[in-house]
Amino acid sequence: MYNYNLSHEINQMNNYLLQYNDLNSQNPSQQTAYPISNDQIASNNFILSENKTNQLIDDSSMDYLDYSMDALIEVLVPTPSYIPKEKFLYSMLLCSRMNIRPSLLFNRLANLTIKSILNMTSDESIRTIKNYIYILSQWTRTFPYDFRNNEMISQLQDLFKKLILFQPNFQSDLDHIYKKLQLKLKSLDNYEEYIKQLNKKTMFNLTQSNLVTDIIHECSTSILFAQQLTHIELDRLKSVGDEELIQYFIMKFASEESDGNKNKSSKSLIHDKKLTFCLELYIQWFNRLTVFIPTEIVKHTQKRSRVKLINFFIDSAYQCFHLHNFNSMIAIISGLNMQPVKRLKRSWEKVEMEKFHQLEEYINVSKNFSTYRLIYKLAMEEAEKNKWTTDKFVIPFLSITLQDVYFIKTHSQDYNSDRTINFKKYYSMAKFISEEFQRCKQSKCSFERNDDVINYIITSPTFNEDSLMLASFECEPPINISEKDKYKILQK
Repeated sequence: MYNYNLSHEINQMNNYLLQYNDLNSQNPSQQTAYPISNDQIASNNFILSENKTNQLIDDSSMDYLDYSMDALIEVLVPTPSYIPKEKFLYSMLLCSRMNIRPSLLFNRLANLTIKSILNMTSDESIRTIKNYIYILSQWTRTFPYDFRNNEMISQLQDLFKKLILFQPNFQSDLDHIYKKLQLKLKSLDNYEEYIKQLNKKTMFNLTQSNLVTDIIHECSTSILFAQQLTHIELDRLKSVGDEELIQYFIMKFASEESDGNKNKSSKSLIHDKKLTFCLELYIQWFNRLTVFIPTEIVKHTQKRSRVKLINFFIDSAYQCFHLHNFNSMIAIISGLNMQPVKRLKRSWEKVEMEKFHQLEEYINVSKNFSTYRLIYKLAMEEAEKNKWTTDKFVIPFLSITLQDVYFIKTHSQDYNSDRTINFKKYYSMAKFISEEFQRCKQSKCSFERNDDVINYIITSPTFNEDSLMLASFECEPPINISEKDKYKILQK
C-alpha cells in the first residue's frame, strides 16, 4: 500500500534537516530583527535599529494589566516614533490567541494602522508604515505557523499589495519577508510530511530480520547512541512553534467544555485553529522511544543479551544526562521501568545498578520533580553563560514543560473582575515559554549524524503492550498467580 523507497526518503530528510536547522539555529529574539540589508537601512532609514527602538518606547510592561482587548490592540499600532516593546509584542502575538483569532488580530491591526496615517504628513506616514513592517517581520518570523491559515496568508498578500501601492520602495523588503515566510512554511510542510510517511513505513516494517538484530549491532557504543538520539531530539524540538504550547491546551479545554455542554461544539470555543502538529509529533517520538527500549530487550530470549542491553541503555541514559538531553534520558529510564522489563529479576541481578539508581534519583517525582528542575536550571545557566555555542545545548523534558504551561494556564483567570484582559497571565506564559522553551531551540551539536543508527531508531518495529508482556514471559516465566493468569490470557 505504501510503496516508496525509504532510503530515498531518508536522504531527502537529511538534506532538508541541514536547511531546516539553519532556519532554526537562532532564537528568534536574537536574530537580526530587520529583513533588509544594512545598505538599505542606511540609505532609507527603513526600520529603527534595536537601540533606537528601545530609546523611543516608553511603555512599561505592566501598564497594560487591566486593558480590554481593543485597548491592547491599539498599543500594537505603531506611530512615526513608536514601536511596541519586544516583550509586549511577543506576549500579545503568542497569548492573544486565547481570546481572539490571529487572523482577526491581524485584520484589526492592519485597519487601525492604515487609518492612523490618514491625517499624517507624508514623512510621518512613511515612518509609521516602516515601523508597521517591522511588526509584520517579527510576526512572520516568530510565529510563521499562523500564516498556514488561508485567511491569514490571503490577508498578508492583500496587505503587501496595498503597501507597495502606497510606497513602491517597500516592495523589495516586503518580497524578502514573504519569501522567508514561504521558505519556512515549505520546510515545515516537508518536515511534517516526512514524519508522517516515516510512521506509516514503520507500521509495515515488522519483518523477521528486524527481530533478530538489535541496537548494539547497529550502534556499538552508548555515547554514539546518545548522540544520535540528540540529533533526533533537536530535529523535533526545533520544529515546534512556541504557539503550539498554547494551542495544545486551547484545543484540550475546548474539547472538554464541549463534552460538558452539548449545545456547544468544540470549534465554536476555539479562537485559534490548530493547523500544525509538530508538538504532537514530538510527544509521539517520546512515546516511541519509551517503548523502543523494552522492545529491544525482551525480543532476546538469552539472558546474557538482555543484561548487555539493559547495561547499554543505562549507560546511554547517563550519556544523555551529561549531554543535557533530558528528554531522551527520561524516555530511556521510563522504558527500563516498564513492567515487561522491570519484572525480569534474573536479568537485573547481573546489571550494574549504581548509575541506574542515580538516574532514577534525578527524575524523582517528589516535590514536583525538584531534583530534575535544579539540574535543568544549572544546565540552562551553563548554556546561557556560554551563549548557546555549539554543544552547549539543553533539551528539556517535554512533559514537565507542558505541565508548567498548564499550571500557568489554569491557575489564573483569563479576565479580571471588570472583564478586562488579565495581561499579567499573558506575560507569565510568554516569559516561561520564551525562557524555558524557545531558548532551547537555538541548541546546536557538532557530533556527526549517523543515518544508519537514526534510521534504525525511528523505523524499527516496536511491540504493543500485550506483545511486550508476552515476550517478557517468554524471557522469564510468570512467577505468581497474577502473572500466570495474565500469561494465559495473552496466549489465547
